[in-house]
Parts: sequence; structure tokens; C-alpha cells
Amino acid sequence: MNRQLSQSVFLVFLALVFTVGLSFASVELPYLIDRALIENVPTPGFDSQGDEVNRLKTELFISHYHLRAIGYACLGAVLLLVGVGFATRKTGLAALGALAFMLPVFAQFAGVMFFLAGLGLLNVVWLPVLDVSFAMSGLGEVIKGPYDLLRWGFARVGMNGYWVIVYFFVGSGLLIFFLGTLAWLRARARGEGVAKAWVYRISRHPQYLGWILWSYGIFILLQQGRYPRRSWGISASLPWLLSTLVILAVAMMEELHMRNRHGTEYESYRRSAPFLFPLPGFLERVFALPFRAFFGKGRPDRKREVLSVLGLYGVLLIAASFLIYGNGFERISAGLRSSEAQREYLAGVMADIRTEENWRRQSALTRSLGRQGESGVEALLELLGDPDTELREYAAITLTEFPSELAFDALSVAVTDPVEDVRWRASAALGALGTPEVVGPLVPLLEDSVGHIRLGVVLSLAALGAEEVTPIAVGLAGSDSPRERVEGIRALGALGSDGSLDVVLRCLTDGESRVREEAVIALLRIGSSGAIEPLEALLEDEDHLVRIYADEALKRLR
Repeated sequence: MNRQLSQSVFLVFLALVFTVGLSFASVELPYLIDRALIENVPTPGFDSQGDEVNRLKTELFISHYHLRAIGYACLGAVLLLVGVGFATRKTGLAALGALAFMLPVFAQFAGVMFFLAGLGLLNVVWLPVLDVSFAMSGLGEVIKGPYDLLRWGFARVGMNGYWVIVYFFVGSGLLIFFLGTLAWLRARARGEGVAKAWVYRISRHPQYLGWILWSYGIFILLQQGRYPRRSWGISASLPWLLSTLVILAVAMMEELHMRNRHGTEYESYRRSAPFLFPLPGFLERVFALPFRAFFGKGRPDRKREVLSVLGLYGVLLIAASFLIYGNGFERISAGLRSSEAQREYLAGVMADIRTEENWRRQSALTRSLGRQGESGVEALLELLGDPDTELREYAAITLTEFPSELAFDALSVAVTDPVEDVRWRASAALGALGTPEVVGPLVPLLEDSVGHIRLGVVLSLAALGAEEVTPIAVGLAGSDSPRERVEGIRALGALGSDGSLDVVLRCLTDGESRVREEAVIALLRIGSSGAIEPLEALLEDEDHLVRIYADEALKRLR
């Protein structure tokens, strides 16, 4: 009796250690690692997709550390782990690959702008995907469905519900993982081939269920947006979705192994307990419908069928993400609506915009007009002349994201708006058109009373190659303000003229490191061989990023 009690206590302790270790490694440890990396590894501090210059700096940083090659190798290794695990039936390897797919979720713990800074370095695993588009990582957004449904339910009773949902998923996941680990250890200690007691009666794979619930809670926790992330453009939904699909496929592979090894004993247990958790019969049939449509049965019996499940449901869920969360239904319906129906639809959206009290919702509705083609632009032009200042601003912001030459005349008027935020946003929208015609309406703003409007217009005109701004940019490069010096140098780099080379070269010895960084980038954009020798001197600069940019610029100029 004492021996059995001691064994039970030991098993409980061991399961508890596993669970606490998982909790610490997944919640507290990421913060500690992120803080250590930020304090000890110098990285840029900007939004990597903010503008053309930031994208160039990001590319130089990635190139210097060979991060792209490392990222492709890492993703290749992850896919190899999963592939070899399934091919050899060594499901532990596939499960390890599934965990590696999850790494970009933990990258969301990074509290920085630059997407590879701090724990964001884990995003390197997904560089091959991000190289296609930062939006690719959001192709799993359908996983937000349960969370959104629960939030909607809480909202109906006047509650926010966010933290309740987070604690529920994290807490229940850890509890089920603990109970599953304990039950599995007890079964091993008793020499049982099939664990089927306790929590195994309600789930054939309680550890996997616990992991899925817990990791979903972590995913939701990181949706709170407590940090400025570029990260704004990187979602963790696709990594979580793929990781979970691989884990489910691993569970199916393990079932094939258990059935072959234990025969009727396991088959009898399989019929008595649900795969992950109890579901009503009609829901089980709904979830099995796609597989049944292809294979004529409700569950896979062979390895290739398991892999087919992985691919089939992956494609369906990604397609659902595009249709539901990627505005796919909206785009399709817009193309199918008649002209009259489209007018009625836009009239409804406009009415909602004008009556909506929540500014986030109002802004989102205005942005939705940008996806409606020419008819949406016409509605935006109407908002651009609205008496409501915020609506004019939202319309200008949307026209910056969805440029249209149809908006040229209205934006040319909007840049004279008495409200500075409207003028600022309208000038950015004009610059986004990128046509020579916008130079005329923008030039008067070089005399605007608001400094950030003047600076923004200088950069817009420089990007268009308007030589009128060269004297202004030269003057800014010699300003007492570091910010103005940075903007002036950036404008000279955009103009790309050898005539301003001497001005930029003088800035290489500026006392501000960010000014020297910008001068290196400007010299690279100008592309003059006369910059090689001065850049070589910067290879010994005291600032880490200046040295990186200089080194990479030299590789491209030589």
C-alpha cells in the first residue's frame, strides 16, 4: 500500500513538473529571452515595411547576417522533420516539426518594431513565406473563429470576455495536459499497453488536446497588441494552424500504429472514446464530410490517407481564411452585384459610416470602400468633402492605401483643407499616386505652417524626382535638428543626383549615428563610385548598424 502511494505521489509530481515546465517555457521564458536579446543583440528599431528606405535597410540587415539562407534552411529542416517523421512512422520527429512550426507564435512576444529584433528572431523560420508577402502569415485567420464567436457571446451580455477566454483556454489546456501526462505515466507504470483510464475516457489524445487548447490561449493572449510590432504585418495564425494540423496528423498516425500493435483492444477503446473531445454526432459528421466526400469513409486507415487529411483540411481552412477574414466574400460579391445592387450596398456602408460611434469601426468601414473599385472611390471622394473632419481624414488615409487617379482633383482640393491632419493625409495620398501631375498641388505645401507636412511633401516630391526640392533638401541636411537632417538626406537619396553627393558625404561624419546611417543609405541609392572610399572609413564606425550598412553598401557599389 505504501509502495503504491509513493508511486502515485511520484507520478503526480513528475506530471506536475512536466506541466509547470511547459508553462514556464511557454509564457515566462519567452519574455526573459526577448529581454536578453534586445539588451545584447543590436538590431534596427524601425518598422521594417514602413517605406522604401526601411525595406532597403531591412534587406541590408538580412543580407549581412545571411538570415535569408538561414531561414530557408530552417524551414527546409522543419519540413524535412515532418516528412521523415511521417515517412518512417517516427511520429516524434513529426511532432518536433509541428513545434518548430509554432516558433513564429512565440515571436509575437517580442516588444519591438523591427520584426527580427528580440524574440522576433524566430520569424527567420518563416522568411521564405514572408518573402512572398507579409500577409501570407495571416492565411490561417479562420482560427480566430471560436475566439470571435465567444467574444460576440460575451458582448451580448455586456462583458468584454477577453481575459476570461484567455484564462479558460490556457488553464484548461494545462489541466488536460497535466491529467493526460499523469494518466499516461500511470498506464506505463502498470505495464498497460493502452492508456484508457481517467481523462483518456473523454479524449484519446489528451496531451495533444491540452497542447492545442493551451497554445490557442497563448495565441489569443498575443492578440491584445500590447507592443508596437511589425508584427503589425505578421500574423501567427498560419503557423498555429499548420502546427495544429501536423499534430492532429501525428495523432492519426499514432492511432494506426496502436491499432496494428494492440489490435482489437485498441479498436474497442477507440470506439468508446472520442478522438480529441466529445462532440455531438452531427458536428462529427460535418467535420468528417470533406474526407468522406473524397474517400467514402469517415476516418483514415492508411498513412497516405492521413497525409491527404493534412493537405485537404489545410487547403480548406486556408481558403476559409481568405473568404471570411481576407475579404474574399466581399470581393466576390462585389464582382457579382449588379450596378443597382452595388449602389444600394455602398449607400448602406455610407450610412453606417456616418452613424457609427466607434472610431475603429468607422475607420474600418471607410477602408472597406477602397476594395470596391471605382464605385468605392466615388464614395470616398464624397467622404473627402464631408463636413466631419474625421471622415475626411479616414477617406484620405484609405486613398493612400488604395491610390486612384480618379481622386486627383478631390485630393488637390483636400491639400488646402484648414485642418492639418486632413492636409497631411491628403498630401500622402497625392504622393501615393506617383504621377508627375501631383507635383503642382504638392509644391505649395512646401510653405505649409506645419513642419511634418512640409517634411512629408519634400519626401513625396523627391520620390517623384522633382528637382524643385533639391535646395530645400540640402538645407534640411544642414539643419540643427537631427530629424530634419535625416529627412533631408533621405530626400537627396530619393532624388539620386550626383550633384548632391558632397552634401551627403559630409553627413558621414555627423555626430548622430542615425544621421550617418541615413547618409550611407542615401549614397547607396545615389549609386556613385565616389562614395566607396568614404564608406570604407565607416567600417570602423562606433555604431553597429552604421558598420553593417556601410559593409553591405560597399558590396553593392564595388
